[in-house]
Amino acid sequence: MTRAERVSRNLNRALHALFAADERAWLLGEDVADPYGGAFKVTQGLSTAYPDRVLSTPLSENGITGVAGGLALCGDTVIVEIMFGDFAGLAFDPILNLITKSVAMYGERTPMRVVIRCPVGGGRGYGATHSQSPQKHFIGIPHLALYELSPLHDAADVLAAALRRDEPAMLFEDKILYTRRRYVDGRVDDRLAFELRGADGNWARVHDPDATGSPTLVIAPGGVANRAIAAATRAAERGRTVEVLVPARLYPVDVDGLRDLLAGAHGVIVAEESTAGGTWGSEVAARLHAEAWPLLRGPVELVSSADRVIPSAPHLEQAVLLGTDAILDRIMRLPAVPAATGDRGGPTDAAPATPAGVSPGVPVDVPRLNPNDDSYVLLEWLVADGVTVEAGEPVAAVETSKAIEELAATQAGVLRQDVAAGADCAPGAPIGRILPESAVPASVDTPGSPAAAYPEQVEAVGTRSATPGRPLPPAQRRIADVVSTSHREIPVAFTAVRVDVTAALAYARRAADQTGATVGLTEVVIAAVAALHERFGALYARLTGDGLVVDAEAPSIGLTVDVGTGLFLPVIRDAAGLDLGDLADAVVALRMKALRGRLREEDMAGMNFLVALNDTPGVTVARPIIPPGVTCALSVPDVHREVVLDGDGGVRERTVADLGLAYDHRLVNGAQAGAYLAALGEVLQR
Repeated sequence: MTRAERVSRNLNRALHALFAADERAWLLGEDVADPYGGAFKVTQGLSTAYPDRVLSTPLSENGITGVAGGLALCGDTVIVEIMFGDFAGLAFDPILNLITKSVAMYGERTPMRVVIRCPVGGGRGYGATHSQSPQKHFIGIPHLALYELSPLHDAADVLAAALRRDEPAMLFEDKILYTRRRYVDGRVDDRLAFELRGADGNWARVHDPDATGSPTLVIAPGGVANRAIAAATRAAERGRTVEVLVPARLYPVDVDGLRDLLAGAHGVIVAEESTAGGTWGSEVAARLHAEAWPLLRGPVELVSSADRVIPSAPHLEQAVLLGTDAILDRIMRLPAVPAATGDRGGPTDAAPATPAGVSPGVPVDVPRLNPNDDSYVLLEWLVADGVTVEAGEPVAAVETSKAIEELAATQAGVLRQDVAAGADCAPGAPIGRILPESAVPASVDTPGSPAAAYPEQVEAVGTRSATPGRPLPPAQRRIADVVSTSHREIPVAFTAVRVDVTAALAYARRAADQTGATVGLTEVVIAAVAALHERFGALYARLTGDGLVVDAEAPSIGLTVDVGTGLFLPVIRDAAGLDLGDLADAVVALRMKALRGRLREEDMAGMNFLVALNDTPGVTVARPIIPPGVTCALSVPDVHREVVLDGDGGVRERTVADLGLAYDHRLVNGAQAGAYLAALGEVLQR
């Protein structure tokens, strides 16, 4: 598969190609010149290559766009960068009254080749005035086209389509996408494919080629596309078929590119990050209702961010902005497609009902999730007792020592819970049953009440006598089990050294600028640990129960992630084979999975070295726990500054971290640990 560029690099390459091909192209914006290269590094290298045509301007969006209009009237091509899309309001007057009107108000058509680039959207903690999605405010201005960058469209194609119109355009770029990689080769992942369709390849259709049945269509632009794709994946786990449609051009809306898909769709949802009211989604719905009503099975539904000012605090920002969960909720609220239907919902041969006298019920069994655990915790029931569920719908969450797994219903019916939430459950044991609705007796009490339908079973559950104190939450219970096993079975020794990380931090900043990824000391340390595997194989080996040492073929580095509800240890496999940008992407992806409760057993498997982050401000030394099956754990505490004497007796300041290595003394001795830490320090100080 082709190695995908990051979205920011793809856009940067497109701008370079435009300037190479068009000698009358200009770039205007605040801080766009090298070495800064724009607030999001999209314009890097352009001022060096084209110093006379790439100009950093004063801080005046109104002035920048006014100059752009004058250059366009002279026949030039102008790219304007608005540092944050929130400030596009300051340019509204020249956009509305000069640049767009100039196309037609001089008695003949005048080409106005202006593209105004606007970084938009939240998700980065920039707060109320730097995180908005103002696209809706520019809809309906004559001769103004609106585009939005996505991970499925090549930026060069989008720019070319915008400039071919010889009319002004605005290109919105979701900031959250800049460091993400594009989708290429027609694949999103192992299950989902995508194709470009319509004029100029405007619509990207993301779908499962093996899916059957009428799909729900989710129309989502820009950075919302990834959230819609994630929601589609989770909906598929619940038995729904969902396709995601991602436009490059927002306005004018291209309905023709959707007609054949609408004919077989179960429903249509438009998802966008702006607040509700006068939105792009409303425009899409109006156009579909007006031009494709006979093809729709119901009204087009809209889902947006909350009608609130966007906070800076990550947890509050997440609560306001449109996320995957909100899109998934809207998908699941649509009536399910009947299992026994034809392409347009007509009846087909249905499965026969359960014969009278047959004992109903299909068990909800706990599968073998982790070979190291003899029991798990039934963390919670996701569906209430006595409620009808669909085949594939998650009904329970089970926690192992490493992850939380959802258990899905294997058939439609009424859920009967046999084990209480919080109880232990064994692999292979049933925790409940799915009963055919025909087998559930009528209640003599409240309709649907399991207590009325199964009085003898409710009584059999019994009650536990009250005991003083409160139990540990399930997540902490599992952490306690791991810690107890570690202390009981592993003879741990510990060594710490002070390492000058000034050079490592500078390297991380350079790597972040060069790759567009989020690179910090953590990623540099993980890369260094992976690189030392060949020299210090014993520190990555494991000891079996019968005393055999098994060497690791490649370094798979575990990382501690604390999301406030529990400590998780996801694993970066074959870490030595990743460049620093890819490694940083992997760290971000695992942290986001942990934050959203989506980590799975496969994300935790195969660790042979642990990097334990203890970087709470003020923590200078920490002794990590070695998980069973691992030989070494390296603690990375908070960095701090210190003043030292140099070789000439002068004074200098440096940034240091006290790296600590906990190691299984059965496999590693003190001399090996000291040599390893010395080698790690050398790598970090290069």
